[in-house]
Amino acid sequence: MASHPASDTLKRAIKAHQSGQSKQALALAEASWRMIEEIPGDPPEAGLVASWYGFLLANVGSRPVEGLALCRKAVDLAFWEPTAFLFLTRLELEFGSRDLALRACHRGLALAPDHRELQEMRERMGFRRPPALKFLARTHPINRMVGRWSFKREVAEPAR
Repeated sequence: MASHPASDTLKRAIKAHQSGQSKQALALAEASWRMIEEIPGDPPEAGLVASWYGFLLANVGSRPVEGLALCRKAVDLAFWEPTAFLFLTRLELEFGSRDLALRACHRGLALAPDHRELQEMRERMGFRRPPALKFLARTHPINRMVGRWSFKREVAEPAR
């Protein structure tokens, strides 16, 4: 069975992006997406094409809302592809949706725990400290008060 023509175009788009030719990468990714939409059949790379096109559309094409929507669609189409979750994580962070970015990053890391770029994104986003009183909810007023107090104390008295 022959591969879908969109996959060859996507490979060219990725190479163009990696060599710094962002506008050309966007044009190729768009052409690849159009092929997915217009040529009959349901190729397995449809989600990856949508992910790349959405990411480039948001960052190069100055159409971030459409790019984010396409990346969200891509993780539904290619739920097995960690790269789709990486692009969604990046765009959610750019939109200020840290919670959604964390979810996307965790879903990608669940698929590929050794994915270097997803691991870097997770590290960059940081980690929350555990609640001060584990038997109370994180949002409980007492837990919040004790947490603030202990944090101020840690900042004031650096580790010895």
